[in-house]
Amino acid sequence: MALIRTTAEATDNGEYDVRVGIEWTGPEPLTILTTDAFGQAYGGVSTPLYRYTPFETTVNAMEPASDYHWHVHDLAQDCVNQGGISNVLIIRPPARGDQQ
Repeated sequence: MALIRTTAEATDNGEYDVRVGIEWTGPEPLTILTTDAFGQAYGGVSTPLYRYTPFETTVNAMEPASDYHWHVHDLAQDCVNQGGISNVLIIRPPARGDQQ
């Protein structure tokens, strides 16, 4: 998403179609980890994935920074949701509607 934002600024082209997927060929199903209350890696809530289904979205990389930050968050949320993880813990966008 940072590369998309930088490219948009350099080319003055704001709208991009994004497709995200994970190719997994490991012997065990893919497990997406989260952290527990103590900050340790935890996989107890993950849904084992034998196949990760790619998804697509369109983003406007020229929108205000706070709105774009939410697109980054929502994209990450979509990535981990397939594995049963409901919260993105590291990407903390501003409150919706705040313009900075």
